[in-house]
Amino acid sequence: MNPEYRLLTKRTILVFFSFFNLYAGYMVGSRLMICFGFTLLFLLVFTWHAAHNFFRDIKAERLHYPRVFEEEQIRVRIRIEPGTPIPLYMLELTDTFPAGDSYWIHSLLPEPIDSRSTVEVEYRTECTRHRGVYVLGPLKMTCSDPLGIHRRRIELPVITDLLLYPTAPDLEYFELLEDGTLSQVGMETLLRPGHSEEFTGLREFDYGDNPRHIHWPSSVRNQKLLVKEFREDITTEVTLFLDMRRLSLSGVGDITSVEYIVKAAAAVARAAVDKSHMVQFFALGGNKEHVPLGGGYQHLITILDRLTYLRPKGESAFEHDLALHIPELKRGSTAVLIASATSIHPEKLSPLVRRMRDRNILTTVVLIDDRSFIKMWREQDFRWKKALPIRQLQEILRREGCSLFMAAKGDDVAEKLQAPLK
Repeated sequence: MNPEYRLLTKRTILVFFSFFNLYAGYMVGSRLMICFGFTLLFLLVFTWHAAHNFFRDIKAERLHYPRVFEEEQIRVRIRIEPGTPIPLYMLELTDTFPAGDSYWIHSLLPEPIDSRSTVEVEYRTECTRHRGVYVLGPLKMTCSDPLGIHRRRIELPVITDLLLYPTAPDLEYFELLEDGTLSQVGMETLLRPGHSEEFTGLREFDYGDNPRHIHWPSSVRNQKLLVKEFREDITTEVTLFLDMRRLSLSGVGDITSVEYIVKAAAAVARAAVDKSHMVQFFALGGNKEHVPLGGGYQHLITILDRLTYLRPKGESAFEHDLALHIPELKRGSTAVLIASATSIHPEKLSPLVRRMRDRNILTTVVLIDDRSFIKMWREQDFRWKKALPIRQLQEILRREGCSLFMAAKGDDVAEKLQAPLK
């Protein structure tokens, strides 16, 4: 709460003239000059005392939504309650907003405010930074007395957190799965042997079939054992596997391969929820991050929360961690692998894809060409040289029956996810 000092201000000029009149009046015996000097001195002391109490009991708070997406605009309101009867003139506010390009947001209240009024200042700004938690504040205030002689500045510890989500664009044409049959449940009806009451047909008896499902009249008539098939309602589960190894990170600032992986994961998670599927995700590479299966938009918020905090770490191979989780996947579900291209070793991934295919698990691979970003680690030299060329990797994955998408530095991730590679 220290006042500002400059060489030539109204305050310094008044100090000079007050003492000049007192000294000159005393030396020449002029009572008028002495009275004028005391008047100026009294004015200085009175305005200083008033300025000293400007912010004595002032209160302020910042109001805004605690979550917002990247590149979206946010509305912030600052509510001010003066605690002193002395009016505040020309109140200037400076708010700290690290989530945008304008780190400091300035506002001016030209009208005087007093303790009988509560004032709200509102500003809108775009969140241009990448995902993460940003601390807004502190709030700085500057005010002057009516004559502009004294100015006071205060810094209030008005601190709020803003959670900046990765962008989750609408993927209207993403080839994930068809719409679920029940809203927010994630059910997709598949015709295959099951245990529901709806009969779908007959087929030959196979080893392991339940003898109670043998249709004896048809078996006798066709001279072979036939079993009944029923429609089975299968929960459509979408599991995202994210490559979060340390060496998968390339690029600097907001433009990194990991940011592209997270953006792709957010977009696919939203597409799955929009289609009423159940979604979960695993962060591979040493991370212990896992969001269990769930559906609906509240579950999407949970996924975005965890994606916001996600950071690359660990050294374990992508395929090694993936193999550990394959037994947990439900038959007939969907697995979406989102990884840096140099993290994929086809000789290790192909057997895993075949294992999933044997269980009718649809495998989709989203490749981020990390070699198109700036190298971050010295170890990446050997890794990038050893990795297969991107087109050769695509061809191998395509032969394994994977749906394939790819994005490189500068690409629009949402646009790339709407057009699978042919």
